[in-house]
Amino acid sequence: MAFYLGKRGRDDLILFRLSTVPTKESHGHHYTAVIGPFKSKVGASYFARYGRNNPHIRTVDDAERLARADPLMEQSIVEESMTDEELAIALECDAQDQHEYSPKSTIPLPVAPIPWQSTITIQGETACLTGLKTN
Repeated sequence: MAFYLGKRGRDDLILFRLSTVPTKESHGHHYTAVIGPFKSKVGASYFARYGRNNPHIRTVDDAERLARADPLMEQSIVEESMTDEELAIALECDAQDQHEYSPKSTIPLPVAPIPWQSTITIQGETACLTGLKTN
């Protein structure tokens, strides 16, 4: 399946994946234009971020090549090679790290009983796997 960017507004690009070539009949009601096909999500994301009015990006192959050479795209390249399970674990670990290392609020907030609070179950610790193959 190829990746495409659907253009809605002036700066609004939506990433989607499709096994066939999008046509005006199939996607014209969603987008004003479609850019692609891109070989990878990394190339499409790079084009969406840096492609507008960039003279160095004239084709989707340019976007792919520049994305792979850009150190800022390293995380996306690593995520691309992960399985769905590995990616889910990595994102959960990242969220856990953000929670643990984010600055704590020093302003006490009033605690009011929340009606749905009793329905929340605590899952417990999540083991963050380290040493995952990244390339």
